[in-house]
Amino acid sequence: MRTPSLLAIVPLALSGCLSPVSSRLDQTNHQLDTANQRLAGVNDELADTSQRLAHLEQQLDETDQKLAQIQATLQQMDRRLEIVERVVRKVGGIKEE
Repeated sequence: MRTPSLLAIVPLALSGCLSPVSSRLDQTNHQLDTANQRLAGVNDELADTSQRLAHLEQQLDETDQKLAQIQATLQQMDRRLEIVERVVRKVGGIKEE
């Protein structure tokens, strides 16, 4: 059954009746190639953006760590200053509020 249908296409191909179909296929293939090239470009940009984002996340983590250290230092200084303030109030005879 396949052989007769294939044989029916051969005369059409030889007479040029299938050239509009093949030209449309060529055009479609060209459009697909263009789309694939664009997708490859977008994929490259996405990879670059992902690398930049990873770098920014790393910098954010480092900044968060530094801020946590600064906050811990400030809390320690605050405790120490509270002690100094109490001593100054006792020595100076100042009542606590």
